[in-house]
Amino acid sequence: MSLHELIVHDLLGVGFGPANMALGVLLQEEQEAGGATPSRLFLEARSEPCWHPGMLLDGSLIQITVLKDLALVRNPRSRFTFLNYLHEKGRLFHFLNLRDLFPSRYEFNDYLGWVADQLGDVVRCGRRVTQVTPVGDGAGGVDLLEVTAETAAGDEERFRARNLVVATGGTPWVPPGVEMAPGGRVFHASEFLHRLERDYPDRSAPYRFVVVGAGQSGAELFHYLMTRYPQADVTAAVRGHGYKPVDESDFTNEVFFPEKVDFLYELPEDQRRRMVASYRDVNYAVVDAPLIKKIYRLLYDERVEGRQRARLLPYLEVRSVRDAPGAAVLDFEHVLTREPMRLEADAAVLCTGFRWSTRHPLLEGLAPWLATGADGEYRVERDYGIAPARDDFRPRVYLQGYCEATHGISETVLSLLPMRAGDVARSLARRLAGAETGVPEPALNEAETAELARRA
Repeated sequence: MSLHELIVHDLLGVGFGPANMALGVLLQEEQEAGGATPSRLFLEARSEPCWHPGMLLDGSLIQITVLKDLALVRNPRSRFTFLNYLHEKGRLFHFLNLRDLFPSRYEFNDYLGWVADQLGDVVRCGRRVTQVTPVGDGAGGVDLLEVTAETAAGDEERFRARNLVVATGGTPWVPPGVEMAPGGRVFHASEFLHRLERDYPDRSAPYRFVVVGAGQSGAELFHYLMTRYPQADVTAAVRGHGYKPVDESDFTNEVFFPEKVDFLYELPEDQRRRMVASYRDVNYAVVDAPLIKKIYRLLYDERVEGRQRARLLPYLEVRSVRDAPGAAVLDFEHVLTREPMRLEADAAVLCTGFRWSTRHPLLEGLAPWLATGADGEYRVERDYGIAPARDDFRPRVYLQGYCEATHGISETVLSLLPMRAGDVARSLARRLAGAETGVPEPALNEAETAELARRA
């Protein structure tokens, strides 16, 4: 185990996707403006930052305007905006000539890579964090956090920090009764492109695909399989009547205004829960209307041509999905008649979303020091920091993306990333300027002291 990371960072970030990237951008801007900034380091498990690599479908667009990039709504003059990215790449006027502010998912991912390259000094890729543990102050309290990461070569590295921000993304969620063996015929949408390339490479083959899920991902993958595998038999299984369009009307979209976070957070819990539930049509089990029309047209054209190799089956609820010899077997129940239905396929793709629990598995070692609510989730305060269970726990653990229940529907999407980064940065600055001033750092043990002396 390497001990060379015993320098104590003011902030250590776990994950370097869009959320922590937005925070890195803000801190970099403050540093370039001559302001006092925390010492910081971000750890990313992948060899390079990449946004949903399994879903970088040809021709797919992001569902949010590029004006809501990593910086612009917080600082329109930022050099890290998507428009400046286009300028630097020599594509600004070509993009403007499209008269469309919704870029492809591939281009937006390239933008994120461009930003990441400029923040490379504070990012270490190929580090998969495996554990977060408390570092005692010698009197029963906790002053620091120690983060253990595994490199691509299998080596362990340790890092210490006064504060932690976790933004590793959601955990793929599947319904009860689903069995997913590693490398099997049943897999989550997050693996989609990798699994097609590896296991279903022949675009002209008569594969049998079943796509489960009525949201944007389910619709995109159904459309992709119909158009990229013209001889394949493709089934979409959805729980409702069909694909439902996203509510993106003007008044509804005000739920993504920054002031809505304060509004929701200050509500009593029962009212907040009802309010968040009422906004589900802007994010869950809904699909962009133009994509719905494309799919309907494709299915209609199949009817005209007398083909029945693609279909959408409504009102089906998953009961079990498993690998069997030669096929994936999917058992459903009709939600109205309760009649069973069984489908078999060469591949079952589960577009069933992600789970975003504040009880992040990496934080289990800190559980005794973190406050929980009646539901067992960690209690998150307005600054996205988890409330401590004890006064002698001095680090702050921030969460990005996991706080929908308290901060609103914008938590798991790109809309307010720069504003949330501002909330975290302001909280961090207050802590470093005030509460932690004069707190002694715990002494290094003999092995740590020897390692630092050797490196010096």
